[in-house]
Amino acid sequence: MVVVLVIGIVAVVAFIGIRGNQYEGAYLRFTDDLLGTLVQSRNRAIDDQTTVRVEAQQDQLEVWWTNPDTKQEEFLWGNYRDRIDGGLIGDSACITGFSAGISAPSEINDNNAVLPTACLLNPQSIVFQPDGSFIDPTNPFDDAGITLVIRDTDSDAVEYSIIEIFPGGLIRKFDGQTPP
Repeated sequence: MVVVLVIGIVAVVAFIGIRGNQYEGAYLRFTDDLLGTLVQSRNRAIDDQTTVRVEAQQDQLEVWWTNPDTKQEEFLWGNYRDRIDGGLIGDSACITGFSAGISAPSEINDNNAVLPTACLLNPQSIVFQPDGSFIDPTNPFDDAGITLVIRDTDSDAVEYSIIEIFPGGLIRKFDGQTPP
């Protein structure tokens, strides 16, 4: 009986650990997919010499391509949180911000920056231009960069993944950022 009990306890602990690793892997796949969507969207705008709009909502990024012949926007693809590992992430991760301006994660605590905590309520977009630059249709400032913030509330402490799009085309991702 004792052996069976010990085996049962070890199995439960192993299951909990494996489930936590599955969630972490799914979260990282989601953020990596978002990074890939931004890179591919910029490249598509350059390759096709047209505009490509990326629309962010709390649980997804969708890509819209402007057909050079018809000048009409067409849906290309999307990355959706609920399609990662059968929805394993659930509501524990969401896109909280997609806004102009960049602060390096190492400077967040120094600048008293505030990372957004609530999931996006309204869709926000950026548009990649044929030359690889981008504009934020709601922000008149050019060359300010764009920051996409994804919040992970499943860990013991709330953590963020930050994807930064620099004016020159560099796109970087930082995982495991804690709020200031």
